[in-house]
Amino acid sequence: MPQTREVRTCERCRSFKRRCDLVKPSCTRCAQARVRCSFDVDKSADLDTVYGPSSSELAYSHAAANNSDGGGPALRGANVSENLSDTSTSPDENGTFSTQSESTISKDPKNIPQLHVALVGSRVVRKRKRNCVSCLRCHRLKVKCDKDLPCGRCKSSGNGRECYYSYNKGRNEGRFSCPTAPTGTNEDESTLLAPWQVQHKVRGSSHWRDLMAKIMSLAGKDAQPLVVALQSIATNACLANFTLPGNFPFGTPAAAKYYSRDAVVRLVNSERNSIQGYVKMYFDMFDCVNPIVDESIFFDEIEMYWEEPYTTNICWMAQFLLVIGLGRFGMNEKKPALATEFMTAAEACLAQTTFMFRPNMLTLKTLCLAFVAKQVCNATCWASDSAWSLMGLLIRTAHIYGLPEDRIDIDDGATPKEKETRRKLWLTILYLDVKGAMATGMTPLTKADELGSYFKQMPEWGPANPLQGVLHQALPTVFTVVGHLNSKQDPISFPDVLRYNGQLREIMGYASRVCQNPIQKMTMDIFLRRCLMVLQRPYALHAEGPSMFPESYWSSLECALALLMHYRDLWCNDVGLRLHLVGRAFVLDFFSATLTTYVHLLRPDAPLTPASTTTGAAIPPRQIILDTLRSCVDIWESERESSVCYKTGYDLLQGVLDLLPTSMDL
Repeated sequence: MPQTREVRTCERCRSFKRRCDLVKPSCTRCAQARVRCSFDVDKSADLDTVYGPSSSELAYSHAAANNSDGGGPALRGANVSENLSDTSTSPDENGTFSTQSESTISKDPKNIPQLHVALVGSRVVRKRKRNCVSCLRCHRLKVKCDKDLPCGRCKSSGNGRECYYSYNKGRNEGRFSCPTAPTGTNEDESTLLAPWQVQHKVRGSSHWRDLMAKIMSLAGKDAQPLVVALQSIATNACLANFTLPGNFPFGTPAAAKYYSRDAVVRLVNSERNSIQGYVKMYFDMFDCVNPIVDESIFFDEIEMYWEEPYTTNICWMAQFLLVIGLGRFGMNEKKPALATEFMTAAEACLAQTTFMFRPNMLTLKTLCLAFVAKQVCNATCWASDSAWSLMGLLIRTAHIYGLPEDRIDIDDGATPKEKETRRKLWLTILYLDVKGAMATGMTPLTKADELGSYFKQMPEWGPANPLQGVLHQALPTVFTVVGHLNSKQDPISFPDVLRYNGQLREIMGYASRVCQNPIQKMTMDIFLRRCLMVLQRPYALHAEGPSMFPESYWSSLECALALLMHYRDLWCNDVGLRLHLVGRAFVLDFFSATLTTYVHLLRPDAPLTPASTTTGAAIPPRQIILDTLRSCVDIWESERESSVCYKTGYDLLQGVLDLLPTSMDL
């Protein structure tokens, strides 16, 4: 007899032959249908009264009845369907169904259909169903698949960009559905363009596409390994290793089980002893660089929640669940299952609010936290793109609420503390907006000319708010630079580049003086240097850049090296600090900095000293730069299993590194 296993699905899902998520006391499908969910096979007759028996259940009833009388061999398949079609049912006085048939199926024991079910006590077992673990192309061709992303057969046949699976292979262990196959592109066009050019046509100058094109032109005939390394860029394999669904915080199927307050309260109570540690981790690691939640009152609100968990505002519950979800992820990102549950429950709470047409401060904070969660938890390049889409909704709901029009000189009934909280949140939203625009190469969703009146009437921030003071000075200039570069307008003139360069460097000096928190100081330096590197790039990559635009050339290289040093500091630190989670939001910035440094080393006319004999130079010699690059590529190698994007990034950076000589002391 074939190997069988116990049926663990609920009776309703088994009756309709649908997948059951086995959540007790009520599975998701039964909860959505608002019907009773039962996992007790002894009560299957009661459910048959409601839903009616299926043909397989009728056959099972015949088989069980005749087997108890010593049944005989099976009928052929043709007779099974014929006899089942003549079978009718009627409930008896006890409410159970008995079968009546005009055929010989209930009279002749030789006519019992053979079924792949068996009785084990009072439980029903049946043949196990296996998932398709091969990629869909290998499964269709009926050939062996090595189950890689992309698999070896698809890569060798030139179909690596179309290798995808019917389930996700990442750390989510198949909890989320696999994204659909990538849409086909014009064959003539795809043969002329590299994969990143096909995928990123709408990207602006801050994206790494221009750097990649420059490296390909400098590499010449040796660029073929780079093309091979980029095969996974335009595939859906980038979504295979996410902690959160790609469309979070909207439309996650698993969120349905947390629509009831009881389910949310049970989830929070299961970790009550650890909640305080999760919240502290969030404030120490994430809120200090993205100030969203007011720490001074948040702990008091938690104490109030423990007293009345069932009467707490649903908007606050969504914010609370995202805070503890991020804190839990910060403690152990290698096992994100519990953090995912908290954030999924937050999505269910957010869906029950009126955030679309009547937002409030709590829902705006929840959307900000969801934006941070997508950048931190999902180690993929597509997470940054979807976060930029989420930012569009956040900006518009903030306008509905009136954050950009909030004036301190108008008495609207709000206390000074409430007005300060609004201004802080709007600064954070603007900061997340322009930071995401630089990483994705898209235009900021807030225009620079819209910020003028707002920042003019905003007072200076005092020493108690150093991060807000830096953002207040930096954001108008950064929005102007990024908005101009990514909007495909005429290039910024070189005199304007020098003027913006002076302004940004002055703000960098101010940030280093006022920011006492080392994480704040580091992230502000990364943010401003990334903007400087983007600003100088058009003139630094010019064919005559070292001689015609030396300020841009050296400033670009200096900012790239500074970003690489920050990259090493964030990843190579005490394990208990876990600063690499802060660096995840800047991972594409570090990637661009590495490519920028490669461009400078590959240029044959680069005015760099070859050996490490130079002393007192602001820019280190070639050999030190090469050693720094090797150490950064080693960090990428340690993260290559985090996602397909990290793996592709490592293969690409290692491929460019192989083009450079092993030693430059020549």
